Amino acid sequence: MMDTARQRLQEADGLAAVLDAAYAAFEGMLSVIHPAQDPASGLFAALVMAAASAADGRDALALAPSLPRHPLLAAPAEQQPWAGGPPERVAEVVAGLSRLVAERLTQAAASAPDTGDRDACRHATQSARDICGLLSTGP
Repeated sequence: MMDTARQRLQEADGLAAVLDAAYAAFEGMLSVIHPAQDPASGLFAALVMAAASAADGRDALALAPSLPRHPLLAAPAEQQPWAGGPPERVAEVVAGLSRLVAERLTQAAASAPDTGDRDACRHATQSARDICGLLSTGP
């Protein structure tokens, strides 16, 4: 799921496609963060806060006027390779994806003609940066 989300973001062309791919990426983050939230893990609080930021980013994009009302690509039926993985690995993968989401949404905001799209992109970009900050362990 995370590899598919990354590929969709990298290949997204045009505002609607970037918004759609970023929305799906936030959904994907939530689907792998929740199973990794182990209270015994030192990453528990960071993962809970990252999940809240992922939901916030997804919700911000839901308000973007140019977000397609139906997904542009049907989600493929695939195994979730990170679900149930160690919290450290989930954090690493989600942080990497959040960096890409922030990058693509920053680009989209710069070229979006509609104020609503720019605002949604900026809000969701901040959510992605928050996730990265919460889950990144290195530079």
